[in-house]
Amino acid sequence: MVVVENKKIVIKVALIGDLCLDIFLQIPAYPEKGGDGLAEKMVKQTGGSASNTAVALAHLGCEPRLITHTGNDLWAQQILATLVGEGVIIDQVVREENESTGITFLAVTPDGERTMFTYRGANALLNPSEITPETFADISMLHLSGYACLTRPQSDAVMKAVEIAGEKGIGITLDIGVEPAYKMGDALIRMLPKLTLLILGESEACTIAATRSVSDAVNFLVDHGVKIVGLKQGKNGCQLTTREKQVHIPGFKVKTVDTTGAGDAFTAAMIFGLSQKWSLETTGLLANAMGGLAATRWGAGAALPGKQEIIQFLSTEKNQTRENKTRIQELIKRLQD
Repeated sequence: MVVVENKKIVIKVALIGDLCLDIFLQIPAYPEKGGDGLAEKMVKQTGGSASNTAVALAHLGCEPRLITHTGNDLWAQQILATLVGEGVIIDQVVREENESTGITFLAVTPDGERTMFTYRGANALLNPSEITPETFADISMLHLSGYACLTRPQSDAVMKAVEIAGEKGIGITLDIGVEPAYKMGDALIRMLPKLTLLILGESEACTIAATRSVSDAVNFLVDHGVKIVGLKQGKNGCQLTTREKQVHIPGFKVKTVDTTGAGDAFTAAMIFGLSQKWSLETTGLLANAMGGLAATRWGAGAALPGKQEIIQFLSTEKNQTRENKTRIQELIKRLQD
């Protein structure tokens, strides 16, 4: 549902995926196998792909509702308090007595790239019985993390959510991720026709389509019914493809500090733009800006940028084509409304 309050549109989004405690370790280089490594910096934050996307949506003025499980431990208490403070609705986050909150260790190298090690813990315990038509009574979009599709019963809950959302005409978005692209197999192929938006990188696209050609992979996804294929291309921006058109939106030049959460911020911006019925070009421009800006800071979660930061970033951007400069000015006006 799109709620209008004093002419302000509030987009309500349900998200199924992981909620974790993220522990970031800044390292100068990876040690050899069996060796020792000393971190130069440590940061603890709320994390998990769906959780990060929910926070980014809240920062854009949406009303995100996270659907998952977490532990009944001190970690959960801390990260749930953070989510509430950021504007995420957690009334469908279930606390588990006999399982730990999900936890992710992230090793970040000087180039900003991160390697993650995750214990999903209670996240995987979401049960399909918790997903009902009432879950989506006032929802306009359903967003799924690919990692929620890996193990039962959570994967069964995802499939039930997709079925109900489809019956209600709710848009469905999926951020697939590397591991799910390899492991979902036929279940993913069956899901493709139901997706309003599929967000993925070039390697994931090629994995799903069983080809080395990125172009062929994108065509495969569109031919299998995905309405919009959002191809993340890092510093080069993104490519958005539908059955009718394909557009490439150049990226922004930024100093990368940590790429954690950049993809989740990109995803949130895509969901926001599509919910506003913006053009692919405008939506992709916002996604590039939000994802690029997220990569200039440590961590994700509460550290992800909001509207005012994006406006300020866009206002000082100089390295763009004349056409994109015009789009940037239009986007700034839209964000200010």
